[in-house]
Amino acid sequence: MDENEHEEENELNGPEEEGTDRDGEKVIPVAGLYKDWFLDYASYVILERAVPAINDGLKPVQRRILHSMKDLDDGRYNKVANIIGHTMKYHPHGDASIGDALVQLGQKDLLIDAQGNWGNTLTGDGAAAPRYIEARLSKFALEVVFNAKTTEWGLSARTGR
Repeated sequence: MDENEHEEENELNGPEEEGTDRDGEKVIPVAGLYKDWFLDYASYVILERAVPAINDGLKPVQRRILHSMKDLDDGRYNKVANIIGHTMKYHPHGDASIGDALVQLGQKDLLIDAQGNWGNTLTGDGAAAPRYIEARLSKFALEVVFNAKTTEWGLSARTGR
């Protein structure tokens, strides 16, 4: 294959490795564009969704659940299905993840006053369906978590609200 045939092949198939095009601009192969994207995304997911914050020990979904419960708070128990639906305004990752996080918070019996069958962490029994169980913020949550003297509130990095 002579030099002219090789140039024609590169024009049709594109460059095989990093280099420059005819105008002298840097060319990066398509494979190089997304090579590190999965690692970047996985790191984001771990840091932003899966690891509890050092400040309060809560994951973002748990924080959004508590905020939603405060919005709904009128002193009465609310159906967990309603809490999940209300939380979906703030948490775009689906009702199953919200429900699981809410049950985990409720089983700890600290921030949420739970009513109904919330399962048992010792036996592995799951909670009843969200339409059958109810919850409200505990007195501790109302007096400590939502007290301006003990909790510093800031804008959400995601929405700016």
